[in-house]
Amino acid sequence: MAKNYYTESEIVMCAYIALHGRALLNEKKIASLGKRSEDSIKMKVQNIAAMLDEKGIQRSPDVPVLSGRPPGESGRETDWEIVGELVNFTKKELLARCTEILREQ
Repeated sequence: MAKNYYTESEIVMCAYIALHGRALLNEKKIASLGKRSEDSIKMKVQNIAAMLDEKGIQRSPDVPVLSGRPPGESGRETDWEIVGELVNFTKKELLARCTEILREQ
């Protein structure tokens, strides 16, 4: 059975929410693309928020981190190779990338 990996486009949009909040983009909009449920998208955003916290990178305080790991244990760094590059984008640059992704859908 094939794994249900997130696409780079999904990761980019989830990272935007984790970094900058939901004022301009939200999980419902990403889910409307039809590939994943809104709950699945929310969990990915929370996973990214947890990774950002572990790396000491400032993020949106409006996004809760993914819970369910024992205290003192680090979370999974799933897709960090993509997220780690995105933290260097300005908010405007990352939003432009998200807008481009949405236009292509």
